[in-house]
Amino acid sequence: MTVSRQPYGAGDLARLLAPRSVALVGASPTANSMGARSLANLARFSGRVFPVNGRYAAIAGLPCHASLDALPEVPDVVIVALAAPQVEAVVADCARRGVGGVVIYAAGYAETQTAEGRAAQARLAAIAQESGMRIVGPNCAGYAVLPAGLLAGFPEFPAPRPGPRGIGLVAQSGALGLALSQAAERGVALTHVLTCGNSCDVDVADWLAALAETGSCAAVALTWEGLEDEARLVAAARLAASRGLPVAACRLGLSEVGAAQALVHTGSVVTPPERFPALCAEAGFVPVTRIEALMETACFLAKAPARPQAGGVAIASGSGGTAILAADAAARHGVAVPPPTPTTVEALRAVLPAFAAPRNPCDATAQVTANPAMLRGVVEALLADPGIGALVCPWGKAYRSDNIAFLGEAARRHGKPVCLVWMSQWLEGPGTTEAEADPDLALFRSLDACFAALAAWFARDQAMPRVSPDQ
Repeated sequence: MTVSRQPYGAGDLARLLAPRSVALVGASPTANSMGARSLANLARFSGRVFPVNGRYAAIAGLPCHASLDALPEVPDVVIVALAAPQVEAVVADCARRGVGGVVIYAAGYAETQTAEGRAAQARLAAIAQESGMRIVGPNCAGYAVLPAGLLAGFPEFPAPRPGPRGIGLVAQSGALGLALSQAAERGVALTHVLTCGNSCDVDVADWLAALAETGSCAAVALTWEGLEDEARLVAAARLAASRGLPVAACRLGLSEVGAAQALVHTGSVVTPPERFPALCAEAGFVPVTRIEALMETACFLAKAPARPQAGGVAIASGSGGTAILAADAAARHGVAVPPPTPTTVEALRAVLPAFAAPRNPCDATAQVTANPAMLRGVVEALLADPGIGALVCPWGKAYRSDNIAFLGEAARRHGKPVCLVWMSQWLEGPGTTEAEADPDLALFRSLDACFAALAAWFARDQAMPRVSPDQ
């Protein structure tokens, strides 16, 4: 596969990702306008902010400038909150002045499927290529670097939740990216929300390559509709793999109707559905077919070791019903649930009541509610088993428990991932934030999502090259 243009990296996008100054053309005091919401977002930014609108002397307590020429410096980033007919002249002016990057909200380009819309987008792309100034958009919601307080967009971005296993979110669709980013509200440590809309210049491959080079996150959640050159995405993915950055990927438009909708959404031509598994295999992505599982899968990849110690999974539960459901889910996804070794059986017998079976799956029975230490003994025994590479704990009720912290600590100590599966219908109930925030405990809201992630993790390991001990 030939790559027509190498993906932009962190150096190419440095002024977008770490600007010292941002100008907002189309700043406005009108409530709920894109110009007003963008300016409110920039209040978190520690750098210099320059509202630009010749109709006002000041907005939100900041001096307002009549034009880009009136600014005291050349900004690193210019956000253009104007209608499409006004955009091209501003973008060309930015290029002449040496601006680092431009964000364009306006729609009305290639997604219209008109000759005029496609030509207007092509002219923006030409400005980017000729000047070296990077363009995000058009028809995009902007982007955010949450730890730096840089919210270069008009939506309501989540507040940052610092954590050692941060997730970088890359989404072509702005609205979908914002929807996924609300995982931060339940405790997920999110570092970036990077959207690109029609992608006349910067696209998801570029954002992915930049995240790989900066090393600012532990895993990436990636979703997109279509790319002109998927080889560039493979190149970015290989860069991520070389830096040890796992990527959970969900492509949209895997149906005939969905592909047609992508064409009028961002002007993206979607490759056939059968191409997605092949692309993931070539790129080393962990494929996710259900968008609601994307963030959970990315969090699992951020918290799990790069490679499993063994190919089997143990199931520990205090409910016979959830143990059965977990075993069924494992079978559906082709995940091995091996019997415990004789040593593990003896260790289980030592902690289980006489009427409980020392097997895998292990149902510790309702006695765990009276004796919480019993679950800990079961977890320790199963994680110590040499045939077990990961542990799944279906959790029947949403509640805070010291065992949540214990599960994360056990995962750290054994070097094996522990997956807590929320079986309760109270999906954001007590204990959710604690589980999400634990740097070593992966939280899922369905057994299928959990075992799909485990199956992909094992498959990814099989596809990775083996290195001999003497190398």
